[in-house]
Amino acid sequence: MNTDIIKTLNYIKRNGPVKTYYAIRERLRDNKTDEYDYVPLSEEKRLDEIRESLNIDVPVSILVPAYNTDEKFLRELIGSVTAQTYGKWELVIADASLTDSVKNVAESFQDKRIVYVPLKENLGISGNTNEGLKHCTGEYIGLLDHDDLLTRDALYEMVKCILEARTNGNKLQLLYSDEDKTNAETTQFFEANIKPEFNYDLLLSNNYICHFLMVDGDLARRTPFRSEYDGAQDHDFILRCVADIRKEYGDHYEDHIGHVGRVLYHWRCHEESTSANPASKTYAYDAGKRAVADHLKNAGVEAVVSDSEHVGFFKVSYEPDIFSQRKDVCALGCRILDKKGLVRDGVYDKDGNVMFYGLSRHDSGGRLHRASCSMEVPYISVLGMIPNKEASDLFNELLNKEKDSSNIDYKKLSMEFCRIMKDRGYRFVYDPDTVVKGK
Repeated sequence: MNTDIIKTLNYIKRNGPVKTYYAIRERLRDNKTDEYDYVPLSEEKRLDEIRESLNIDVPVSILVPAYNTDEKFLRELIGSVTAQTYGKWELVIADASLTDSVKNVAESFQDKRIVYVPLKENLGISGNTNEGLKHCTGEYIGLLDHDDLLTRDALYEMVKCILEARTNGNKLQLLYSDEDKTNAETTQFFEANIKPEFNYDLLLSNNYICHFLMVDGDLARRTPFRSEYDGAQDHDFILRCVADIRKEYGDHYEDHIGHVGRVLYHWRCHEESTSANPASKTYAYDAGKRAVADHLKNAGVEAVVSDSEHVGFFKVSYEPDIFSQRKDVCALGCRILDKKGLVRDGVYDKDGNVMFYGLSRHDSGGRLHRASCSMEVPYISVLGMIPNKEASDLFNELLNKEKDSSNIDYKKLSMEFCRIMKDRGYRFVYDPDTVVKGK
């Protein structure tokens, strides 16, 4: 049966016909407006990056756990690494295959930077990755799936991000890039995932970080992958790395997490890949849910993690509320609808624009479902917000200062409110389940 039909039937089963209708409508609309096309690095830019890299010394290990990998895919993967404009790397291939196919392909490149590690047995994705970690010598370790590809400038851009952070006195512990998808033949590139800067609450909702991920070598070695979370081992790994970074750096831990706003990773779609058919690995989403729950439990947070209407996306319900469990959060933002049921207010981006403007209450926000995900937001509207006591007191204080109560500029009031609460060290979280009907 066609993959799209299977996904649609599963969606109807989970969410009913009404939400399925809106989901299909939204998907068709997104397909019409998705004009993305990956533009490869020009030869001139490639040569410039090679020259600039000559005096940079940040050793990087790229770790690939392999198991019966398609020879064509593996050859293209290795080729994407050997073509890097930044040359101070080693490629560690931890191979648990039943044949010598991976070994033969790796050795055919005759590049001393390729480290082939034969494994005595298949220990699963986490166990194989941990064995490979033992052979990584780089200052940073990048994770690459055995059938995916790096862009030519991937390592250059990541190392540049590391060095830029150092000029500000910050040693990055974890960094990630944007990514896209490619077909099996790598002739088409589509569905670019343009990610935000580090967003803790979004990470609890979904592993939006995913690829390309690089981690400080010492941090990676003391945070081994856990086989009980296979299928979501990356999500579990990232959450535990974030917990470690927060423990070491406290309130300023986010300064040690970087994001490169460029597509540096091609996630290959083929019949057996999760990227092509998310429903093919439903066990992975259960593992992801358990990973988020375990992370919150270890942080001393009482919460229940459940599946959302979208596979691979989760909802966190704090007990009894978020304010009792998260002292960093002072208010929840929401979606405020007009008479037609379309979003007109609620939460704002860093430029003060209304997020999800024009979407209906049934829209998820596109294929990445951002309107359905809890996430930290820069600003919220005081209209419809759910505040803690301190935030409520400030709102009332600001409201009382308004001379003309019949003509209040609530957008201006909201921005002033948010700036004050930010100065006090608080953050705002968007709650997708709270919808307010405006006038």
